[in-house]
Amino acid sequence: MSRRTTILIVGAGPTGLAAAISFVKQNFYDFLIVEESSNREHASRAITIHAATLEALDSIGCADILVTSGIKGTGMQVSDRSTPLMSADFASLAPYTKFPFVLITSQSTTERVLEAHLNELGVNVIRPEKAIGLESNDNGELIVTFESGKVITAQYVLGADGARSMIRQMAGVSFADPDDAHVDECLAQMILADVSFSSTSSQLPTDQIHGTSSDGRFFLLAPLPKLSPNPEAVYRIGFNVPSSAGPPPSDPSTSYLQQYLNKQGPLYLSSDSNVNPNPIHISKTVWATRFRTHAAIADQFLIRFGSSKISQEQKRGIVVLVGDAAHIHAPAGGLGMNLGIRDAIYMGPALTAHATSHNDSLPSSDRLLEECVATRRAQALSTIRLTKRIMSVLNVFGAAGGGLFNVSYWLFRLVGMMPFFRRQIAWNLSGLGNK
Repeated sequence: MSRRTTILIVGAGPTGLAAAISFVKQNFYDFLIVEESSNREHASRAITIHAATLEALDSIGCADILVTSGIKGTGMQVSDRSTPLMSADFASLAPYTKFPFVLITSQSTTERVLEAHLNELGVNVIRPEKAIGLESNDNGELIVTFESGKVITAQYVLGADGARSMIRQMAGVSFADPDDAHVDECLAQMILADVSFSSTSSQLPTDQIHGTSSDGRFFLLAPLPKLSPNPEAVYRIGFNVPSSAGPPPSDPSTSYLQQYLNKQGPLYLSSDSNVNPNPIHISKTVWATRFRTHAAIADQFLIRFGSSKISQEQKRGIVVLVGDAAHIHAPAGGLGMNLGIRDAIYMGPALTAHATSHNDSLPSSDRLLEECVATRRAQALSTIRLTKRIMSVLNVFGAAGGGLFNVSYWLFRLVGMMPFFRRQIAWNLSGLGNK
């Protein structure tokens, strides 16, 4: 079966869905969106949406319903298992945005809201369709073949198919660390899980994201919105597994999670009565996964399969990469999905203008598309380096220890709690200066 379209979006995660809605908001409907999975995943994965991303989502009519589905996070805090070291105050963003908070909500909820809105606009995701081939024909159009045998001919392909993007690979685009840096093996292996606890503690965060850093190890803790019919409070936890401990299991057990919580998490959540007078256990594991973290960026976000000469032919044979297909980085700060959504929404007007341009307006729309792509790549590089700085700071915090005469520890603690520093951290994480 063969079909034709102007723009083909490959991937219907948050990035691909946001791109599709952005096209419709430009009154452009000549596109198709395909997804290789048969159903949306229900795992929470990414859980934070920052202010700049909420502003972008607001521009396509999706922010308000997402805000009602989540928790308005007031801040982030890093401790050394017992004592706060540094924090971010998102309320300080109030003069600059209508969203002075970090929204905590599951990625599955984000996808559900975006896809429902897309359906309301009259567009449905075609699934399951796994892209396995990409080539150009004699007219300079792109031919995408799928595992099902389906063939779609398009003038543009928007690759939103994740970190292992087949579109990127088939387009022959390299994907590597922009600084050619080696991965710190202490921080490379990660576990994420959603869990419930056996009892409550007044120290459990209700509207903040807490991090713990000690001895080169870190631990993440954040509340998740309660979803009926589950009445239990569920929390996201995350932690690194040093390479010296071997590879983590593919499906981490509750006992495995408890082991690392006891070693790396806040003391008030320990199940060890020797360190916590009121021991708390993980009572239920809702979901858990492992992954390796590293930074990489595509060497180009826009690939022309046809001639580079400015002509009518430039409206054909163009591949654009967005989201994880274009860039990945460490999860520090919860910035990855945010950058991908903004890629998609800001690319919508530029790609629509290019696709609908005529011969006389093509040169200007071509410059607009090139500028948009260059801006998105610059923002990705900035975010990659921000996450590297965050990981370096966490590593230094952990290595510094809390000894009475440890100057580094006390300096970090002093600076980290200064109001200016707290505001600056919130600003950097919000994305408002890096839209």
